[in-house]
Amino acid sequence: MSLTAIPVPITAVFAALFALMLVALSMRVARMRIRKRVSLGDGGDKELGAAIRIQGNFIEYVPMALALMAVLEWAGARSWAIYAFGALLLTARVSHALGLYARVFPARVFGITTTWALLVGGALAVLVTVA
Repeated sequence: MSLTAIPVPITAVFAALFALMLVALSMRVARMRIRKRVSLGDGGDKELGAAIRIQGNFIEYVPMALALMAVLEWAGARSWAIYAFGALLLTARVSHALGLYARVFPARVFGITTTWALLVGGALAVLVTVA
C-alpha cells in the first residue's frame, strides 16, 4: 500500500512523525525509571514526575489534534492548510516538551497556547464544514 491509497496522506505523515516523537518521550521516561529504580509512578522524584507529565501531556493533546486534522483533510481542505496545521502542531509540541525539559517558560507557553489555538481552530473548521 502506498500513501496515495490513504485518504489522508498528509495527516498520515504527521501521525508518523508524532509517533516517533512519542517513542522518544517514552524512552526518556523509561531510561529515567531504570536510572532511578522506579517502576511505577514517579517514586516522589520531581525529575521523573516531570518527564512523565511531558509524555502524558503529549498523549492528551496530540491524538485529538490529529483527528481534527484528518477530518479536515478528508473533507477536502487545501493541502497547504493541512501542512500548516501539522507543521505548527509539530513545532508547538516540540517547543512545549523542550520548554519543560529546559525550563524555558516562553517555549512552554508558546507550545501549549499554539496547541490550544489549533484545537479550537480545527474544531471550528470542522463544525463549519459539516454545518
